Amino acid sequence: MVDCYEVRGRKFKCSGCRREFSVTSGTVFAFRKLPFKKMIMAIWLSVNAAKGLAALHLSRLIGTQFKTAWVLSMKLREAVGYRREGMVLGGEVQMDGKYTGGHVKKENRAEDRVDRRLKRYQNMKRICVLALREKNGRGRERTFTRVVQEENGKAAFATVTHHVDRKAVVVTDEHPSYADIVAKNEHRQVSHSEAYSAEDGVNTNHVESFFSRVQRSYVGVHHRFSLKYFDWYAADLAWREDSRRRGNRWLTAAILLVAMQSPTSRNLCGYWQGNSPPEPDFADVTEPFKPI
Repeated sequence: MVDCYEVRGRKFKCSGCRREFSVTSGTVFAFRKLPFKKMIMAIWLSVNAAKGLAALHLSRLIGTQFKTAWVLSMKLREAVGYRREGMVLGGEVQMDGKYTGGHVKKENRAEDRVDRRLKRYQNMKRICVLALREKNGRGRERTFTRVVQEENGKAAFATVTHHVDRKAVVVTDEHPSYADIVAKNEHRQVSHSEAYSAEDGVNTNHVESFFSRVQRSYVGVHHRFSLKYFDWYAADLAWREDSRRRGNRWLTAAILLVAMQSPTSRNLCGYWQGNSPPEPDFADVTEPFKPI
């Protein structure tokens, strides 16, 4: 137990090292300027939104600048993302990938438009979130997300290796990226070109339901995700999907606990002075997930 004494309102000093600290020191709320009341209010309003809350909307509700609300929201998303470290899924695990970003405005005249689905007409700014979701039927599902450059075999195999139990059954669609999973786990596939659900009941509807939440959040709430922060948005939406049956009291307490246990953000602490996360690095897709 730390031997300390109060030096002034809500500030303490350690009797050993003589350094001052507060109750938020060493957490994502370190060096805060917002009063506790507004931070709690922001957390409650955020968890009340099933698909997330836009920073502009939050800033109006709690009476702060847009940047203040945005940084607070992103710190909470970063803290929630830490739960993926060391996560190992079991039972039946459904796996799929979803691309987002890189939108190119269509030409005005129909004869000048091209098929953006073809690789030669893409701007190569689209990235993929690889999602794995448990299906255990008991309302205690967990969702693991990881942002990768593209849906490929190397990323899929490494993700299953590090984050899926060897006894689990992995269910995917017919994408060739998942062909090597059979070397690690029992692998079942459903061909979406023929049916959404196979005759024996094999499907990926569970993970697709998570992607529908991501899409609605992208289109209806935030309108776009910056690719630099897409990993945090995906992790936050995965937590919301897993906790969708919980009440506001539980959700608020859970976010507070996660935030107070997470370290001071190296990416957002000092954002006003120019600090921000690095650009996504996809060179280490074969390694276990680690926070930025």
